[in-house]
Amino acid sequence: MFVLGDMDRQDIPLRQLVTDIGEPVCGDGPIATAEMHSKVLEYFNAGDQGLQRERELRDVLHADDPVEVGAATITLHERADPPTEPPERLDLWALRNEFPAPFTYAGQTYPTIIHGYWARAVAARSDHDRIRDAATVREARETGGRCALRPDWAAARTAAMADLLRAKFTQHPGIAEILLSTADARISYTGVSESPYWTDRGPLEGRNWVGRLLELIRAELLQPRE
Repeated sequence: MFVLGDMDRQDIPLRQLVTDIGEPVCGDGPIATAEMHSKVLEYFNAGDQGLQRERELRDVLHADDPVEVGAATITLHERADPPTEPPERLDLWALRNEFPAPFTYAGQTYPTIIHGYWARAVAARSDHDRIRDAATVREARETGGRCALRPDWAAARTAAMADLLRAKFTQHPGIAEILLSTADARISYTGVSESPYWTDRGPLEGRNWVGRLLELIRAELLQPRE
């Protein structure tokens, strides 16, 4: 470690330590003495103690980190032309926004999160109702994208999505259990039909906000149980 990384004093302390007492350091340097060896050991020990103090401080500052290694990342892939009825057996697809899990929010019932999101995004009530009643996810998404949106939507959309997701998972205990089964895994929400703001498209594009909000809702579902 010191050969490769101790650059504040180059490798002089190491050279002094490996030089026999009475011999010149590096062949033409000062004569190695017991006192020189002792000072070098003190120098190395001080570095070890400093490293230990850093580790102890890190443990204090990061005391809320999990003790065990977290679960592997879970990727939620988009499905083309998703069915309008849920399958008999639920799986991770139930966490997707296009999954058919009707829920009620602010007095309105929406077939999917996509329907709810775009219905809440538009400015006109008539457009809201058309999107809410759209036969498919694709129709709801494309209708919403062609309508005039609320002027504050860009700033409000993250909180709006969080509210809709809370409604979905609190009203569907079975789907909530699937979300909880992901433990502490990072959730990567992929796809091309939704904005890169919502999806994970690699380190250079995509903010994965749906994935991040799913992790938040997962934590909120655990809070009452504790």
